[in-house]
Amino acid sequence: MLTGKPYDQIAGMIDWGVQTNHYTTWKELRGVLTALGWQTGGLRKAESWDDVCGVAVVHVEGDHFILYDADNCVFYDPGQPDGPDLHSHLVPMNYLAVQSPENGA
Repeated sequence: MLTGKPYDQIAGMIDWGVQTNHYTTWKELRGVLTALGWQTGGLRKAESWDDVCGVAVVHVEGDHFILYDADNCVFYDPGQPDGPDLHSHLVPMNYLAVQSPENGA
């Protein structure tokens, strides 16, 4: 969704070993994004969606990551097959601002 690459290709960049449940840490996620040329900001706490700035990967309650475009108020949740939404019932906990290689400084 964020990179335009298939899930299997991105998953192949993370060493989950023999785990059957694929849990990803911020460190692993940042490593993948950096390897793909994305710039990331520092990890920031979020108590509401108003705290999130720009385009960000957001860790929400329920141990789930989503992509949020705060500039356009669009939520991209990989768990929602209907596609992007303008509202989310999920509660943000922290986020990592990201910038695509095309928009880098």
